[in-house]
Amino acid sequence: MENLETQRLIIRELEIKDAMRLSEYRDKREVAFYQSWWRYPYQKALKRVEYCVKHPFDGSRGNYQLGVVLKENNILIGDYFLEVLESNSITIGYTFDSDYWHHGYATESLRALLTILKDKYHFERVFAHVYNDNYRSIRLLKNMGFVQYEKSILMGDIGFKLDLK
Repeated sequence: MENLETQRLIIRELEIKDAMRLSEYRDKREVAFYQSWWRYPYQKALKRVEYCVKHPFDGSRGNYQLGVVLKENNILIGDYFLEVLESNSITIGYTFDSDYWHHGYATESLRALLTILKDKYHFERVFAHVYNDNYRSIRLLKNMGFVQYEKSILMGDIGFKLDLK
């Protein structure tokens, strides 16, 4: 995928040099709290980044990771997980460094990402799952037009979808 620029951010493919930074913010307790991991050591981050370097996002079936970088200083502040299940549907997940919460970066980057997923890759539906008590993430998705379509008592999460058509 070509770099996607917003006013303050660049959304791009992950690079090997991102592995340490990815591990740093994903390993924070408050960041991992709403994720499927408790620890995110450097070796795990490096393995994920190496996979992503070999498998750049092209809209085809598979799973991918994109970095969110501040334009002003080139610091990786977050990432998006993308999983293409069908040619017209994609699932997204996101993780942002807690030092950069409450600045509108998730909103800014998600808006841009949704636009390119629709206009360039022609996805018609986007899915996301968040934990029941992750109110900030739920608010973000609702503000972007996502609607709840399921709630899992067993997993403790809520499924959201957005029709891009």
